[in-house]
Amino acid sequence: MLGTPVGNPQHDHPAELTAGHTLGQSFTAAKPVDSVAGRFPNWATHGAAMTLTLYREKPGGERVLSKRFADVSDNAWVSLPFDPPLAGGTYYLEMSQPAGKIGWWSQNADVWPDGQAFADGKAVSGDRTFRVSLVEGVQGSIRRFFTFRAPQPDYFRGPTKADMWSWLEVYPQHVFKNSRGEKEEMSVGVAQNAVGDRVGCMSEPGARGRSFHNGATASQPGAILRGYNVAEQWERALKEDPRFIFLTGWNEWFAGRFDEFGGKRQPVMFVDQFDQEHSRDIEPMRGGHGDNYYYQMVSSIRRYKGARPLPAVTPAPIRIDGRFDDWAAVGPEFRDTIGDPVHRDHPGYAAAGPYVNTTGRNDLVAAKVSWDAENVYFDVRTRQALTPRSDPNWMLLFLDVDHNPATGWLGYDFVVNRAPPKAETATLERNQGGYRWGLPVDIACRVCGNELELAIPRRLLGLTSTPAAIDFKWADNIRQTGDADDFTLNGDVAPNDRFNYRAKLGAATGRPRE
Repeated sequence: MLGTPVGNPQHDHPAELTAGHTLGQSFTAAKPVDSVAGRFPNWATHGAAMTLTLYREKPGGERVLSKRFADVSDNAWVSLPFDPPLAGGTYYLEMSQPAGKIGWWSQNADVWPDGQAFADGKAVSGDRTFRVSLVEGVQGSIRRFFTFRAPQPDYFRGPTKADMWSWLEVYPQHVFKNSRGEKEEMSVGVAQNAVGDRVGCMSEPGARGRSFHNGATASQPGAILRGYNVAEQWERALKEDPRFIFLTGWNEWFAGRFDEFGGKRQPVMFVDQFDQEHSRDIEPMRGGHGDNYYYQMVSSIRRYKGARPLPAVTPAPIRIDGRFDDWAAVGPEFRDTIGDPVHRDHPGYAAAGPYVNTTGRNDLVAAKVSWDAENVYFDVRTRQALTPRSDPNWMLLFLDVDHNPATGWLGYDFVVNRAPPKAETATLERNQGGYRWGLPVDIACRVCGNELELAIPRRLLGLTSTPAAIDFKWADNIRQTGDADDFTLNGDVAPNDRFNYRAKLGAATGRPRE
């Protein structure tokens, strides 16, 4: 479709190709050619195959390219691509070596003045259907710059030719290969609107929802929280390890109701989304499965693409004095998304809204950690000057020092600044179970402009020896509801959502600065 197509789309009969014979069409192109195609019927049969060969000038001329095509779809346009494009000139396209029943759509009248139909290498009246893509102008530039793949919308059939991609399939998904024979793409979906052996509606009995795996829908309580369907598909894709994985889907909350779909008619027909089980969204939802599918996706992508090694902290002596120049030698810098505490005011749909959230306040930008034999030091920087320390829910720091998710709140054993901070100090509290904190202790803290630094004695954290790592998280103006989605919905947190930064430590060196 991109490029300048020329050729003959007209036909009034199919010319069948039989064993030992050939069919052909000559043509002249005034400009470079990046593909040539013909249209081939198989009379609705299966297993049709043939070979296409392009020659220069005439039958038996210099062979340019030959390719075998198997399982040709009925009435399909089948093309030979050229990379780089061929120079303009006269060419002859020949069809040979048939398997099954296959032919070439043809026209009895001579409709293409710069070409001729052939049979067994001899000119005959009329023209075959053919399409030549000429490379020129902006469209030619687009063709040369981008890679194009044909879509396969069917969930069951798999690829019908090279250079196709799927967007959603039932398990076990097919491997889609490119023209070089490489495993190029596979799809992974949370759920599929597939019923039996056909594409159907999510509202139909038997549709493959979030809990469908091993050929059936899991019935145990809480199955929807575990993502069995998408886990099964991920394992299949990870085993095959294609160059690309197409992941479905994101932000498809819209549920369209239809009277009829795919020749079926039922009182209620919702094709893509129906209820929590029969939907395929990965992004977090409030209540229900929360952000489980989001973190399942992240974990699987890391298995597929890999992750960078965790860099060790390069510590430096730190003085809590509000000057921050001594942090320059500390690494790494833990960065956060800039510009994310955006206020929201949207009417929503029907009675569901309005959605209003103005909790965004201090925009967290970056953080660092240092340490010595006596203290662990934390630094955080915001995009603009920090708001007053008297603000509610101001600049909280959550710490997981034992890496045990069963202890503390969401694994956090300590929190800083939950109690209103005082001048030049902050308050460290220990978790008391759930979202309850106590045993407050004042620690050194300084603020200047858009930066904050503090020091926590290791003895207060119970770190008699240096741990391998400390997980930490900064949060400003969350609502402190005790729910994990507080990190997603309110204020700003670094890192986002339920992620943590991990500071990799090591053996202590040096003494704290006086």
